[in-house]
Amino acid sequence: MKVTRERLPESRVLLDIEVDPERLEKSLDAAYKRVASKAQVPGFRPGKAPRRVVERMVGRESLIREALDQLVPDVYNEALEQEDVHAVDQPELEIVELDPPHFKATVPVLPTVELNNYRDIRVEREAVEVTEEMVNEQIEMLRQRYATQVPVERPVGWGDIVIADVSASVDDEPFVEDNDAEFTLREGETLFIEGLAEAFYGMGAGEEKEVDLDLPEDFQVERLQGKTAHFKLTVKDVKEEQLPELDDDLAQEIDAEQFPTFQALQERVENDLRNSLEQQADSKLQQDALDQMVEQASLEYPRVYVEREIDSLIRENLGNDQQQYQDYLARIGQSEAEYRESLAENAESRVKRSLVLSELAEVENIEVTDEEVEEQLDKLVEPAGEEAPRLREMFATEDGMATIRRNLLSEKTLARVREIATLDEPAAQNAGDGQQAGAAGSDQTPEKEDAE
Repeated sequence: MKVTRERLPESRVLLDIEVDPERLEKSLDAAYKRVASKAQVPGFRPGKAPRRVVERMVGRESLIREALDQLVPDVYNEALEQEDVHAVDQPELEIVELDPPHFKATVPVLPTVELNNYRDIRVEREAVEVTEEMVNEQIEMLRQRYATQVPVERPVGWGDIVIADVSASVDDEPFVEDNDAEFTLREGETLFIEGLAEAFYGMGAGEEKEVDLDLPEDFQVERLQGKTAHFKLTVKDVKEEQLPELDDDLAQEIDAEQFPTFQALQERVENDLRNSLEQQADSKLQQDALDQMVEQASLEYPRVYVEREIDSLIRENLGNDQQQYQDYLARIGQSEAEYRESLAENAESRVKRSLVLSELAEVENIEVTDEEVEEQLDKLVEPAGEEAPRLREMFATEDGMATIRRNLLSEKTLARVREIATLDEPAAQNAGDGQQAGAAGSDQTPEKEDAE
């Protein structure tokens, strides 16, 4: 067997493989026996016809193709081992010549990743400010949550809660019958169809009204689209929303133990807002820093990595139910190829980030210890109380522990990204200077491949 190797773009290797005639003959003998055992050769019992007779009957080319079914995989795997090529997916095969066999295999291999001057990146963290208006807005939302509904003896106004019977028909054919419907009448918001909210406005409890309204051209019932509907409205009750006072009583109603005073509630709201904004600022800094690392990194990876990431996005969005997937494609009016293409950009970004993070973890010697995995598992099951031991046993599988380890490694690596991006001192010599080309995938542990 003669093998030559050529590096191709997009993390591919071309193996040109020529099989010796002697090896072909051995494979032809095996192929002949397989064919002879199944062939009906006149004058011979199954499997007893000589090779020359079988070869004359089926043709030498057919016999060679039968031999290649087993020969090509064997030779290909030997070539991978001989050339130290780490395939990450099935090859593309091209038969150049049958006799003697000569074929080419285009093999997707591990990505190459060079972080370059990754320690030079700098990102300024956005300043966090909690304003009085922001605090008041949050407290107003709490206030509305604890509002009470009070019956009123006046006509319906905007913002009121209405309880009413509603019926409607088109050409004397009923299509709506809703008794004791309860809804809030909001100015500028459509209630079922245009004009219905305005019809209720100003009505009083016990009042009835009939009104004709045009159904829209895109109405949900196709046969009624664009037609005029006759509505009968009966208001049974009108309530208004009364907001609690901004005082200690409101704070204690929310949680008397945590908020004995309104000031304590305000302080909690302010602290929660600040923590939320701090987390958002950290996330943005982290994302901006990682984007910079990806932008300046030198990356090469096979297309199959993007295809696998597209598969992951589809599973995240739609699960594993193929019928649900096909129904969704029909609903959005896209073919599978069109939908996959719409996910390609996001998938490619995820692949790049994953490769950079995996390489960063390696060059920065970021590791997760067994003790850290155990501690994280304890934290995960602790809220379960008495059920914690049972949950721990469920999670403490090989796959479960591996998932925890990957998540912890990701967290520690992202923390290092933030740390690098906010260093005050000048960038030191990169830990990756002179580094060998690294390799890592979104669904595998970091490995190495010669760049060739």
